[in-house]
Amino acid sequence: MKRAGRPVGADVAITTRKSILDAATLCFAELGYAAASNREIAKRAGVTSGSLYHYFDSKAALYRAALQDANTRLLDAYLAVTREHAEASSLDQLCLGLEQAFAVAATRPGMMRFAAGAAMEIQRNKELDWLAREDAEAFPLFFRRLLKRARQRGELAAEVNIDATINVLLISFASLAFLQGTQFDARSFEASLQSFLQLLRGEMFIAAQPNQG
Repeated sequence: MKRAGRPVGADVAITTRKSILDAATLCFAELGYAAASNREIAKRAGVTSGSLYHYFDSKAALYRAALQDANTRLLDAYLAVTREHAEASSLDQLCLGLEQAFAVAATRPGMMRFAAGAAMEIQRNKELDWLAREDAEAFPLFFRRLLKRARQRGELAAEVNIDATINVLLISFASLAFLQGTQFDARSFEASLQSFLQLLRGEMFIAAQPNQG
């Protein structure tokens, strides 16, 4: 009797799709949506252009799939930390979540840089304006929830503008993502990340001591 199991070729299809998404993520991160071509993505994935179109019928569809995959991986990593530290301050959740998200991003070259730049990329390319808000603005929406939590808990100064703060976090996030993809080794990037976390925690500068002379 034939044993039940995966259909023939299912594992190959899963592996091929992952290879395409990995290659697309890196191409979109390095070249941007407009300059990245399906031919180049197929080449990096080790498949033919025809095979790529078997999985994704357009570059826009491939962009959306890669973005959804990146957002899911990064936000799941972030949210796992917030669940584990449910009673932690919003600042601690932000710092712990950033560390975990960048650790996950290190496993897929270009993923953080791609995800961090997605909202701006979508604004620049009308071909992508059909994307759902949760695709295009996953990180802005997440940061908004975090900052609203901070305000409700009395952890955010009353004069802080949430919209402006989201923009600053996104720019910082994108800059760190760029550094992760360009610094020569993991240790150099880790030092940069820790410096940013020190800045967030107010640990970077100390008050000058009065001159006792």
